[in-house]
Amino acid sequence: MIFISLVIVAIVSYVLGYKAPAFIVFFFFLTFGFNLISEEVFKDSPISKGSDYAFIILTGIIIIDIFISKNFLKYDRFLILLFIFGCILFTCIAWSKWVVNLTWSEVIRSSRYQFFWIAYFVFRNMEKKQLEQLLKYLFNITVVLSILYLLQIILNKTILNEAYLTSAWLFGIRLPRYYNQPDLIQFFALMAVFHNPHKGLLKIITTTVLILALLGAFHRSISGLLPFSILLGFILKLPHIRKIQVLSVLLTVVIGSTLFAGIRFMDSRTYKDLQFIRKGLYTEVEDIDPDDFLKSTFTFRIAIMYERNQYLWDHPENLMLGIGLIPEDSPQVNKYDFKIGLLDEVKETTIQIDCGDISYPSMILRLGYLGTAIYLTLLIYLTVFFYKNHKNKYGLVSFVYMIFSFGVSFFSSNLLLPATYLMPLITYCIIQKTKEENDSPNILQPSII
Repeated sequence: MIFISLVIVAIVSYVLGYKAPAFIVFFFFLTFGFNLISEEVFKDSPISKGSDYAFIILTGIIIIDIFISKNFLKYDRFLILLFIFGCILFTCIAWSKWVVNLTWSEVIRSSRYQFFWIAYFVFRNMEKKQLEQLLKYLFNITVVLSILYLLQIILNKTILNEAYLTSAWLFGIRLPRYYNQPDLIQFFALMAVFHNPHKGLLKIITTTVLILALLGAFHRSISGLLPFSILLGFILKLPHIRKIQVLSVLLTVVIGSTLFAGIRFMDSRTYKDLQFIRKGLYTEVEDIDPDDFLKSTFTFRIAIMYERNQYLWDHPENLMLGIGLIPEDSPQVNKYDFKIGLLDEVKETTIQIDCGDISYPSMILRLGYLGTAIYLTLLIYLTVFFYKNHKNKYGLVSFVYMIFSFGVSFFSSNLLLPATYLMPLITYCIIQKTKEENDSPNILQPSII
């Protein structure tokens, strides 16, 4: 009853004009109580997923907006792309239900995260001040969660939701490696650098906390992509001539490094593994030493992508719309026999559909090439828009974040998560509203007689 009450409070708050606080409750559910309430707690409630409560809030708000807002469906370019994606998504749902013969429960569970794109309708009907207020609230909440995350490493005790735990070595010291980072930390760590809502000492403290927490899981991909993304952001802030000079030097360094790395790569085990994969030898996994294979995580990810992609080409009827919106626990999963993937420790079999190590295999399996192309078009459109508006501070933050997210997508399933695309939707609306303010005539300006 507590969660149902919170849903009602959120919707009522929105109606009364407290729109930013209403969406704090929305994000509370979307992130499992801001990473503090375990999934088991939600299983004891009438609805077993926090994201389902979040979607109920979003649906209620949209229904209200439809009756209140005069321009709820007003035309814009992004809306057209969103409409096309919606049509493709519903086609995938129909394909999954009536051709693949999945149950409604299975279809909804596999597609639920894609419905959160409709939050765009609400964000663009909110005032710019309300959206900025929402970002500041979420920023401060993420800072507090990041402090708790760092305390886990210091105390060697889980504080946030339970997650995978290993260890890492830093300067000869063995540290616990927690994978339960705050869901929104990637966006707000970059926002702290380029458009921190605080000033002075508080700006330094919040930036330091967020960066340390982001690096605290010791992900090699993030450790490499974060400095690159921050450097890219500072380059974009340079004057035009200076920008060209710096980019020329960097391009020379990158080309030289690539040539040097390429020569070494040709003699590496990874290159040899990729040749095995290209020839289809991943199907004879017994002939490859599993320990050596899994140590080469890049090879492992490419192998997953190659195997799932090859399946679609071997079954061309699935190329456009995929094999269906199949959840990992569906009985229909048993008809697949993918060799490469993470191990399901309960069944002691390879996980067939879900893949937390890279975004694209499960994307093309469930959405097909057509759905994946439109989905990526949404993200690419936002990226191009933010680049064109990088002189706006929100545009700069968001462009750097999108580049960072695309980089991380080769090492995690981040692109499929609402936490990844909802923040750019908010900043997109803020920038659009800023442009409308700048384009509108100043009615207070005195006329010249």
